[in-house]
Amino acid sequence: MDKLDLIKGQILLLELEDECVIGEILHIGAKKSFVRLQNVRDFQSNLPIRGNQDYYSSEIRSIKIIEQSDPVDPCNASSVVSTTAAQSVTRIDLDDVQEIFDRINAHVFIHQTDMKYHDAIKYLKTQKLIALTMEGIAGGRHASAPSLLSISTLERIYVFDVMWMNVPNDLRMILASSKVRRVVHNGRLLEDVLKHRYGAPLGKCFDTLVAHVSTSYDDQSELTIQQCLSKYLNLPNNFFDGNITFANRPLNENQRKAAAKNVAFLLALQDYLVHEVMLEPFYQSCNRYGASLAAGDEHYTSILKLSKGRNEDLIDIDRFKLNLRQSDEHKEECSTPTTV
Repeated sequence: MDKLDLIKGQILLLELEDECVIGEILHIGAKKSFVRLQNVRDFQSNLPIRGNQDYYSSEIRSIKIIEQSDPVDPCNASSVVSTTAAQSVTRIDLDDVQEIFDRINAHVFIHQTDMKYHDAIKYLKTQKLIALTMEGIAGGRHASAPSLLSISTLERIYVFDVMWMNVPNDLRMILASSKVRRVVHNGRLLEDVLKHRYGAPLGKCFDTLVAHVSTSYDDQSELTIQQCLSKYLNLPNNFFDGNITFANRPLNENQRKAAAKNVAFLLALQDYLVHEVMLEPFYQSCNRYGASLAAGDEHYTSILKLSKGRNEDLIDIDRFKLNLRQSDEHKEECSTPTTV
């Protein structure tokens, strides 16, 4: 059994057989057999679970540390619990998770072109970055029942019931606008449906599935959004409720929140893929250049560097390519590196 260092006060995200929970460590059981959490809530619905809860090693599939406490005391044997899961820390902090859930809970559901709709359009016209998902499009243009179009910004989430209201012209213009950057996952399905079922072709998109395949040297599989969030943000494999469907009407609150949740993490995923994966070589170069003057302790050397009338440290900046997977043939064609 792998050993995972846990201490009182840490915030954990536990993946169980049929659910995910998040809570603060209150106690670690004798012989490292269970962990007791307080302030527990269900991670799929974000609803609180009353009272302190005990979770045993045998029922825990994975543990994600979502917020660290003080460093582990190696002399404290009770601070280490054995589980069947490997140690891992999420790549999204507790404040960001809570902000995302706040947006999910406050999502605006729109099923007709009323005042809510026009307020949403007025707001979306001011946005330069949005994330998009659509429910019921597994068959592309041949899907039997495209259902909900969800749009997320960094502050709000809107869920449009396109099964009832179609895609009105002003919403169509936002989807196609050259002034908007769009984030999608597996965008070929979304664009096929929007173009051929609703006459609403998308403008330029950042596709997180394409980013995954482009930067993976050994994986060209078609990952779901949940699998990508698990791989890159280290979230649990089952934090979406796969039993929820969107074909029936009227929709209940759980269905509407599930649609909002499906789009809510896309902007965080895109941010990680861009800045931690694709631009990693560039940031390494920035860090080396940033330290090129300050790293030297000799004042005389720094005076020489600053007095020559030109910045010689610029010459040492590495030319780089985006951290993308390339075939050997393509590497030969692109042998000249991109100059920064």
